[in-house]
Amino acid sequence: MKHLNSSNSTFSFNTNQVAPSVVLGLCCLVGVPGNIAVIVVIVRRYRSENFTLKLMLNLAVCDLLSLITLPVWIYTLLYGWMLQRLACKIIAYFVYCNLYSNLLTVTLMSVQRYLAVLYPQSWARLRGMGERVLLVTMWGLSGVLACPMIVVGDVVLDKDKGQYSCVRTYRSDGEKVAVLFMETLLGYVVPFSILVTTYFCLHKKVNQTAFFSSQRMTRLVTSIVVTFFIFWSPVHVINILSISSVLLRSESLQKLSGTAGYITGALTFINSCVDPFLYAFSSRNLRQDAQPSENMTDVSSRNV
Repeated sequence: MKHLNSSNSTFSFNTNQVAPSVVLGLCCLVGVPGNIAVIVVIVRRYRSENFTLKLMLNLAVCDLLSLITLPVWIYTLLYGWMLQRLACKIIAYFVYCNLYSNLLTVTLMSVQRYLAVLYPQSWARLRGMGERVLLVTMWGLSGVLACPMIVVGDVVLDKDKGQYSCVRTYRSDGEKVAVLFMETLLGYVVPFSILVTTYFCLHKKVNQTAFFSSQRMTRLVTSIVVTFFIFWSPVHVINILSISSVLLRSESLQKLSGTAGYITGALTFINSCVDPFLYAFSSRNLRQDAQPSENMTDVSSRNV
């Protein structure tokens, strides 16, 4: 992540390297087996007719792919970057591609639910080839959104520690502002707006139907939005602070965003650990969701 770089003080070393390393280590220990378990369960009960399960499987896969890179970042935090510059660019791109895929999958879940409940005939026309196109497009868009990491990712030497780090390096202030702004806009504002809008419309228009008659369903829908907000908001708040530090030429804001960035960068991986419990283990109807005889009305009343 962009914030996994080194610091200039002993206090920063303690808080910005050791603490995130512990968080990332816990994410790896919990998230990797958790997502593997989800993948196994879904594959065993997989039915090609169920798009919800396809999205859940896609979510678990991209979460797992992100989490398996954590040992590299933990080692980098504690001992410095030991690989080549090309590896830095590739791994950073790989992580961001999967993180964007996570965001787009959750967003697509909300859109799919919205269309399946309110416009079932329109969604039915997307079955089969249309669903495959959506999944391929989602991964393609994730790859495009992650491209800036290939450009700005680089290995730099921290002279105070004598360690190399894989961090973002910008050729100009304009490039930094542009990258951070687009990242916040496309990786947070747009997905979160879609999530809130679709679920709000569903709650408003079908509140008296089976979709929200289940308290379990209401809690799950609420947790989707709340979880997204909790784990992604701090990252983009730091992005906004970084942009402000450039525009205002404020060294204090720059130091604050750099210091807080370590913790917020680690928070993004916690979301990948929460997903298995949020989307799979909390569902009591996963077995029913795997049945090939689902119809559009049933999709709207299930928990995943």
